[in-house]
Amino acid sequence: MMGKWISRFFLVGSFFLACYVIYSFFEMGYGVNATSISDGQLHKVKDTRAFGLTKLRIPEESLKNKPVSVYYVPHPDDEVLTYGVPIRNDLNAGKVVYLILFTHGEGSAIITKLNKMVSPKKITARELGTSRVREFLFAADALGVDSAHRDVYAPSKTGLKKNLLKQVALYFESLSNDVTHNGMSQNDVLQEHSMTGKVINKLYKEGKIKKKRTFASIFMSRISKKPLKGKEIRLDNAEDEHYINSAIMIYNKWDPENGWYACGYISVKGQFDSLNTNKYSIQTPK
Repeated sequence: MMGKWISRFFLVGSFFLACYVIYSFFEMGYGVNATSISDGQLHKVKDTRAFGLTKLRIPEESLKNKPVSVYYVPHPDDEVLTYGVPIRNDLNAGKVVYLILFTHGEGSAIITKLNKMVSPKKITARELGTSRVREFLFAADALGVDSAHRDVYAPSKTGLKKNLLKQVALYFESLSNDVTHNGMSQNDVLQEHSMTGKVINKLYKEGKIKKKRTFASIFMSRISKKPLKGKEIRLDNAEDEHYINSAIMIYNKWDPENGWYACGYISVKGQFDSLNTNKYSIQTPK
């Protein structure tokens, strides 16, 4: 009798485990191929193959002998605030730069403030996410990143984001003999920031990736009472300041009638002002 109940227990347990695995697979593959910016919409595409990585549109053979630099971007604006300077340096060095965004930013706390500013109009969470992703895409253009070299995903859970980031990193590592993986410091106080550093540091320690760098957010390097220390990275070409300035301006664009809400500036104006005044990044040990 006991054996019969044990069998039923394992059967039910196996069923729920299978459901979770299937859910996770679809969840990780449910990214946003946000390459169309003309209509300001997010075009959601289900793709269960390779966790949606086929949407990265990488010409595999052409990358075999080229240096590649992949930036794992937790939120729209991190590509400018944290990575803007090293991105410009990589492009000037002839590297193929990719930006991988892991959230749309629709959960940002600024939505309450924005709705007061545009009242009686009401901005939905999805509209906020659309606006923030559009800021990211236009800022990437301003930095000089190829329009085919960025992709946007939005796994809903931290564990799925970690797994997706790992799969993306291993995918790039398999395509080129010279890949640098760029994340944010694992000691950042924001979980979604530190996650990128933790994942690539672990992959590097395990010998699964060959090159990695981590950077401190502007908050952690310039504003925090316990700032993160590291190597100061400045623009290799001083004339590149206009690329950074143009990207900063994207996040300060206010045109609510057309879905531009200056999300970046309203969210972290002090950080944008700091970068605008003094353009450098801090590369951290881990």
